[in-house]
Amino acid sequence: MDGRDEFLYGEKLKAYLMRGARQIPGYEVWPNPQLGWGLLCLRDSLPV
Repeated sequence: MDGRDEFLYGEKLKAYLMRGARQIPGYEVWPNPQLGWGLLCLRDSLPV
């Protein structure tokens, strides 16, 4: 295998992005009603 995920479908990608999201200081509840899961961080989201 060359590092590509053959089974990277919508729900799996969504889980990766939620896992890697950075929470914003000053907010207590996550997921937040206004901000969702936080700031998108691709580096922390996708496995290497």
